[in-house]
Amino acid sequence: MNLKNKTFLITGATSGIGLELCAQILKHQGDIIGVGRNLDKLQKLLINYPENNSKLIKCDLEDQSQIDTLTSNCPAVDGIVHSAGFVVNMPFSFFSFDKFKRLRQVNQDSIIQILYSLIKQKKIKNDSSIVFISSISASFAMKANSPYAMTKASLNILSKTLSAEFSKKRIRFNTVSPGMVETQITKDASENLGKDRIENDRKKYPLGYGEPEDVAKPIIFLLSDYSKWITGIDLFIDGGRTSTI
Repeated sequence: MNLKNKTFLITGATSGIGLELCAQILKHQGDIIGVGRNLDKLQKLLINYPENNSKLIKCDLEDQSQIDTLTSNCPAVDGIVHSAGFVVNMPFSFFSFDKFKRLRQVNQDSIIQILYSLIKQKKIKNDSSIVFISSISASFAMKANSPYAMTKASLNILSKTLSAEFSKKRIRFNTVSPGMVETQITKDASENLGKDRIENDRKKYPLGYGEPEDVAKPIIFLLSDYSKWITGIDLFIDGGRTSTI
């Protein structure tokens, strides 16, 4: 699964799954365009790859002007992974449109804006691979999770639709749907929901909670030519969680 001479744009590249994915791409000899708000960790990562042609772009995906700058400065790419996102737990009785709009902008709207701009500028090469990081929440209901789940479910249908629209250019679109992974989001959830609730949830995973590399490595497969006949799928990566629902 060599990614040599290929360049991939990664949103949310500065932490969690996105940061691990950047590390895996570099290990497989690919180049990254790492996008995030705090680039310190990525800069430290790139020190280990002095011959690499990677590029880092500071960008707040809530700011349309910064997204415009990102797409203007972005070179042609062989793939994109939308890893940026965050969780808001919100029972519907306390629904806030302001919070939902912010959540939707980062999780959903930003990648639509990026894709549309890069396609118009002809910066997505033929035979590229696009991967959206969705969630098992898009397919299985969880209380107080409707805002987050809606943003992820939209990525699933967007991916399937675009996989058909761009098949003539052999641009592939797929989603991966992780379960709970040990990231900062999980730590925040533990603080917000309580450690006991998180521990009870952890027991529902036959293989336990995942690590960022458990999601990043399957994405490498989807970015590589090993998956050149795969498009329009949603790959569950959940340690067996959905097999028990």
